[in-house]
Amino acid sequence: MYKWVIIGGGIQGCCVAARLLEEKVEKEDLLIIDPHPEPMYSWWSLTKKIGMRYLRSPSVHHVDADPYSLNKYAQSNDYADPFRGKYARPRLDMFNQHSLDAIDQAGIRQCWKQGKVEGISWNSGFWEVAVASSHTIQAERVVLAIGANHVPYYPEWALSLKGENANIVHHVFELEESLPENKSAIIVGGGMTAAHAAYTLSKRNPDQPVHLVKRHPFRVEDFDSDPGWLGPKYLRDYEKVNCYKERRRKIQEARNRGSITRDLHVKLKRQMKESNLLIYTDEINTTHLFDGAVELGMRKNESLRGDCLLLATGANADCPGKSWLQPVIEQLDLPCAPCGFPIVQPSLEWKQGLFAAGALAELEIGPVARNIAGARKAAERIVQSA
Repeated sequence: MYKWVIIGGGIQGCCVAARLLEEKVEKEDLLIIDPHPEPMYSWWSLTKKIGMRYLRSPSVHHVDADPYSLNKYAQSNDYADPFRGKYARPRLDMFNQHSLDAIDQAGIRQCWKQGKVEGISWNSGFWEVAVASSHTIQAERVVLAIGANHVPYYPEWALSLKGENANIVHHVFELEESLPENKSAIIVGGGMTAAHAAYTLSKRNPDQPVHLVKRHPFRVEDFDSDPGWLGPKYLRDYEKVNCYKERRRKIQEARNRGSITRDLHVKLKRQMKESNLLIYTDEINTTHLFDGAVELGMRKNESLRGDCLLLATGANADCPGKSWLQPVIEQLDLPCAPCGFPIVQPSLEWKQGLFAAGALAELEIGPVARNIAGARKAAERIVQSA
C-alpha cells in the first residue's frame, strides 16, 4: 500500500509530488499515475506545438518549492534574455529545463506509473485506485490532480465538419504532433493558444495564408486574472462567501478568458502589417467542406477558405475526469456545488484522505486554481494538512 497516490502528472501533480517528497514521504511511498509517458507531457507538447517562447506567468511560479529558484537557475546557467517584461515572465525553454531538473532532483520519475485511471473506491480505511490493464492500487491518501484540457471543446458546427472529414478539422489539444505546415489554415479562437498558433504558423509559412477568426476584439491583459487573487486582497472576502453559486460567479467574473498578453498582441499586429496574417472579429454562419478544403461563411465578412481548420476553443467546461469521477461522487455521496465541482475543505480534502488540486479545487482556491500559481497553492495546503 502506498501512503500517497497522485492521479495526474502535469504541473499540478508534479507540484504536489515535489513538495510531498521534499517534506513528507519517501519515493517508495508515493505513486503518480498518468496516461502519458513522462511528467508534464501535455504541457511540453502543447507549448512546443503552438510555438510559445515566454510564459504568461511571472518568474516565481514554477514546480520547485523555492519561489526564487528559477531566478537563481537563470543566473547560474547564464541564460540570455531569461525573463521578459516588468513581471519577469520566463523563457519557455528555460522554464522547462528548470522543471526537468526539479523533477529529477525530487525523484518524481521513480514514482511514475503510466496508466489510465478508471475509478477509485473507499474500502474500510484505505483507497483503491482502478487502473486500466493493471491491478487495483491501494493508498492511504489520494490526490486528484486531473488536468482541465483533456476534453477539448468543439462548437456544434465544428463537430459536424469533423464528422465529415477528420483530416481537415483539428483541435489544438488533440493535434498529435506539430501545427499543419504548407497549408492555408483557418484558426478559430481568441485567447493565448489561438494567438500563439496564429503567430507561429504565419511566421513559419509566409507563403500560405493564415486566417484567425475570433468572436470578440482582442482582450489585452497581463494575466488570466488579477494578481490580487493570489493573496488576501481579494481572497479575504472570497473566503467569506458561503454560497457556492456566488463563488462560481466570482470565479467567472475574475477570469480574463480569451485574453492575450500585450507583447503577443504586438506580434500579431506586425504579422498583419506584413500581410502574413488575416484577423477577423466575426461570427461563423455557414460551413462547407469540398475538394479537400473548408469554407466558413461569415456574418460580416466574405467567406474564408482554407486547407485545414484548427480550433483553439479551449476545453469542455465540465468537471475534469467526469466520465469516471461522477460514479464515485454518487457512490460516496461526495459534496459538490450546483456547478458539479467539488466542495472541499480549506485543506483541499474532499473526503477522508481524498484531496483535490487544479480545477477540482477552484471553488476553494479561487480563480488562479488552474494555473501554476494555483498548483503551488494546492501543494502547500495539501502538504500542510498531511
